[in-house]
Amino acid sequence: MTDDGRLLTDPAALPPAEAFPTRRPFSGMLFATPGRFRVDYEINPYMEPGVDAERAREQWHELVETYRRFADVSVLDVEATRAAADGQAPPADRPDVVFCANLGLALPDGRFLLARMATDQRRGEPAYLRRWAASTDRSVERLRSDAVFEGAGDARWHPGRRLLWGGHGPRTDRAALEEIAARFDVPVVPLELTDESFYHLDVCFAALDERTALACPAAFTDAGLAKIRALFETCIEVPAAAARDGLACNCHAVGDGRVVIDEANEATAARLADHGYEPVRVSTDEFRKGGGSVACLGLPH
Repeated sequence: MTDDGRLLTDPAALPPAEAFPTRRPFSGMLFATPGRFRVDYEINPYMEPGVDAERAREQWHELVETYRRFADVSVLDVEATRAAADGQAPPADRPDVVFCANLGLALPDGRFLLARMATDQRRGEPAYLRRWAASTDRSVERLRSDAVFEGAGDARWHPGRRLLWGGHGPRTDRAALEEIAARFDVPVVPLELTDESFYHLDVCFAALDERTALACPAAFTDAGLAKIRALFETCIEVPAAAARDGLACNCHAVGDGRVVIDEANEATAARLADHGYEPVRVSTDEFRKGGGSVACLGLPH
């Protein structure tokens, strides 16, 4: 651990996951409408122009309807939740707000911690989450430092436990994880991301349940991979090509052994099935043109 006693940095010193306090499972999912989604700049290695806007809307609606089977779904209407009143750009200039996992992080007590984006193109997006939260009487917090933090894209809760996995390097600063650990009294396992292809933690890691994770070893340092293997009894490894080509790790476990995953990832879905999980396949290829898939499109809360 670090001096503050909350950043868990030594793989050999990690206690078993059962040693951490339990946490109420999140039952809600927030999605942001995709009406303005497109790709006209490049801030990650996956971005390519040529989004079929109508197909993207269809895929988004199918994803949301899929989630209604498993969660209490809320929708952030980007047009109706305009942040222009706060001096932010109108929705037309925020095409990536549909990837609302990056807007913030849900805390165990019901509050949200707003993101602070790394890129100019996305910097105004967290205001949409703040305004939605206010409309639903939910409190929000902000980082007190100037550290960059890209929300649930780089911070994923260990299922059932008050334990946070935090990616840092390409987007989120390690200092943000330090503040979260100390300020909210949350143990955080920092994982340094070593490849720009895996610019967020949710592009290379998914906690499926308390004992099993899906991860791409190429994304992590040896120490980071050792932490994952120490806290999960089983680590299903995903080759780098699958993690890049189909964003295979950008899936989401929704409970009862079900994992929502892009249908392009046949090999990963087969491996999930071999481990007793039920892959729930959806189409997100239009959103993969922007560098995101299932986990990027929803914010658990």
